[in-house]
Amino acid sequence: MADQCKKMLSAINAGAMQWTMDTGGFRDRTEYPDGKETKIGTGNEDYARWMQFAIFTPIFRVHGDNGIQRQPWHYVPKKKDSDKPQDMKDTAIYEAIKLRYKLIPYIYSHEHQRNKTGVGIVRPLLFDWPEDGNVANNVDSWLFGDWLMASPVVEQGQQNKEIYLPAGNWTEWSAGNSQQGGRTMNFGTGNWENNFPLFIRQGAIIPMMHEDVQYVGQKPLKELDVEVFPDTKRTSFEYYDDDGKTYDYEKGVYFLQKLSVQRTGKTVLFEVAAPEGSFKPELEYYTVKIHGPIATSVELNGVKVGQVANLAALTGEGWIAGKDPAHGNIDVTYVRIKAQAKQSVTLTTQ
Repeated sequence: MADQCKKMLSAINAGAMQWTMDTGGFRDRTEYPDGKETKIGTGNEDYARWMQFAIFTPIFRVHGDNGIQRQPWHYVPKKKDSDKPQDMKDTAIYEAIKLRYKLIPYIYSHEHQRNKTGVGIVRPLLFDWPEDGNVANNVDSWLFGDWLMASPVVEQGQQNKEIYLPAGNWTEWSAGNSQQGGRTMNFGTGNWENNFPLFIRQGAIIPMMHEDVQYVGQKPLKELDVEVFPDTKRTSFEYYDDDGKTYDYEKGVYFLQKLSVQRTGKTVLFEVAAPEGSFKPELEYYTVKIHGPIATSVELNGVKVGQVANLAALTGEGWIAGKDPAHGNIDVTYVRIKAQAKQSVTLTTQ
């Protein structure tokens, strides 16, 4: 598994951006569907860690030789003090796959960028920090798009991982802890069932599925969550969509909307540019999650917007301040705005 990190980053550094692997490494071995260890030591932890690695590769696929069990439900750990397996939805495997599908809008937008520039979603750290000697031969971590850094666990039973964070400010995905870059940190990795190193780069704008899906196209994409971590310098992200079936995007039949953010003192300005392209998606709303000091007031296009009582009441345009359980309950302001229109959101924060 560890060798795949080197192979992927070497291939991408040479220009082969659409790299993939057989997640699980299923070849010339015996697997047991009851989740027992195999004859060469592969079991539930190995499979879960490999899945947590694979969701941050350009093409995510679980594959192997014929006759080898490779489906996730064959690697569900048993309940404590029981011979029965856990519910699939309570496993690290399920959480990893769910996160990959939540990130599909982010991934697909980066595929549009790759089509334009030739640079794919996975990037060796030296792409963005070429002057930093600490990342010159770093194969432990990589950028997953503009705003995420993945550093998967690829050693069996590893309890702690030393991770080098390049210059800048970073937020731990699950715990929400803020980390200063330009240094090496120790990340506790002992709990393999729900803990893997993933970091958010300051300035991030990350569009994500609002609802969980089992496959692309399962539900109409009418709303997106936009994870925002404002920086003091202006940052942007181009959200992209098309019909997903034809080459009509080459004729201008696509949807592209530039999202930008900047924090200045106690003010955060989030802007949505007018859309480009002739494709009309089903998208109706962005729920923008602006992390950092919470808002005391919000203006939409220069007009004050009322605060709603709770998230369930955020059904139209509006806002509410609270905590984000997806990122360690850090402070966040939820602002729901209409998509497919030019918008300007101004937060006055604490």
